[in-house]
Amino acid sequence: MIIHSGTRAAVLLGTGGERTTIRCLARRGMLHSECEAVDEVRLDPGTRLDLTGRDGTEAAWYVLAGSVTAGGDPPPLTEGALVLARHGRDVRLTAGPHGADLLCLTLTPAAVTRTLPPRTPSVPQSPAPGARHPADPAPTGPAATHPEEYPS
Repeated sequence: MIIHSGTRAAVLLGTGGERTTIRCLARRGMLHSECEAVDEVRLDPGTRLDLTGRDGTEAAWYVLAGSVTAGGDPPPLTEGALVLARHGRDVRLTAGPHGADLLCLTLTPAAVTRTLPPRTPSVPQSPAPGARHPADPAPTGPAATHPEEYPS
């Protein structure tokens, strides 16, 4: 699993100067088929959440807002922190004085993903030079009769 815990992010600027910040949080293979669940969890202040891990699963808990302690060990983890429960380990999260908003990404056990069909992305082939898609309008004018003289 690749975990990004730094502050670096991609920033996209829109036509009006608006900013979209994108941070890759976690990837493992082709996520769409290995991702078992993505859950948003909100904990009230002081709430303790005890979770029993399942054999072979991994869960990544991201702190979106507020704070939590993991396993009762200070210091508290705040916004942007990550708790990784590997190989089905149990997790104990306790919300701080203002509660916590968390995102949990749970990955399917490897024993299950090994039985899935191959996940090979397909890339559409480029059309041959001069070929047109059937939905494209037919060319008109000089380019239609002498296309070699009017490269696209």
